[in-house]
Amino acid sequence: MTTIRPVPRLAITSADAPPPAGTYSQAVLADGTLYISGQTPRLPDGRRCTDEPFRTQARLTLANLNGIADAAGTRLADAAFVTVYLRDPRSQATEFDAVYQDVIGPTDTPPARAIVQSDLPNGEIEVTAVIPVRTLERDHGS
Repeated sequence: MTTIRPVPRLAITSADAPPPAGTYSQAVLADGTLYISGQTPRLPDGRRCTDEPFRTQARLTLANLNGIADAAGTRLADAAFVTVYLRDPRSQATEFDAVYQDVIGPTDTPPARAIVQSDLPNGEIEVTAVIPVRTLERDHGS
């Protein structure tokens, strides 16, 4: 008989990103993979910046993702997959891509990515990420 055990999960939190606006974690680390919840254009204190220009909203949203990734010892540029929700992809995708390239920097293997149209309730953008994470063995005093 095969016994199935749940994979241990660890909530990841960062003061460099806004607290959750509902019942969810900023991110969860499970089985060597970091799953970052949808981030929006909010300051770390939770204030929304939805009246800012799109480029500012995009940069703030990606900064939130990087803040959470950093708390797990990684970065957005190391993501395997990024999902981008835009209110109007036809007019925003090119501008988002310019900000995104600036934030992740030069890389031979940019993350796989999807851009999805969404009727977002607050702001013009929301982004999620899935990032593989290496766990380091702790040295127990040799």
